[in-house]
Amino acid sequence: MYKKHLPELLPENWKLSDLDEANGYVEFLGFDDEFLISIMKHLDEYPSDPYFLCLNQMNGILGRYDFDSLDWPEWFEKPKEAMDSALKLMEWINQNYADFAPVTQYVMVSLGTEDRINSVLNHFHDPVTVHEFQNQKLVFREVKLTWGATTHSEAALKAISLFYPTQRFDTENLVVGYLTNEKFQLIEDLRPAVLDQIKQRPF
Repeated sequence: MYKKHLPELLPENWKLSDLDEANGYVEFLGFDDEFLISIMKHLDEYPSDPYFLCLNQMNGILGRYDFDSLDWPEWFEKPKEAMDSALKLMEWINQNYADFAPVTQYVMVSLGTEDRINSVLNHFHDPVTVHEFQNQKLVFREVKLTWGATTHSEAALKAISLFYPTQRFDTENLVVGYLTNEKFQLIEDLRPAVLDQIKQRPF
């Protein structure tokens, strides 16, 4: 079913991790098991297009890329069509991997330069850490989904909005609002949103 459609060599960074021809299942792992691409046969549910192609992120708490926005085909009539699409998806990930957000186990946000650590501690009363980021030593705090926030970006902005009225951090050379992972790799630059928030609210 699938085996005869496998190329001699898979795209770089990918390996075959399971092949169960009897149950119509095949899976591939990529980038040190960060991603899983699978094909599963669902003949009873979808007899006309039974081969379902799926992509799963295996590591991290945040989506690496919004794959839904790709509108990648998921259902196929024949196993060869599904396999061809899976191989193309592997190649697409290879080409675009550098643009994905880094693997993230927990999220950090910058709250000022090292000299502001006491004011940060006085406000948050939480553990903070100082780390060199873009040639500056910045204070970071873990972001948690509180105040009803549905994303870490939203939670970080809410925390900053409560922080600013009492601390009045520098907005000219803004270093508040870098969202990173636990390795201090940039996930998102929230500084424009921080500035918009400050401008829109009368403090």
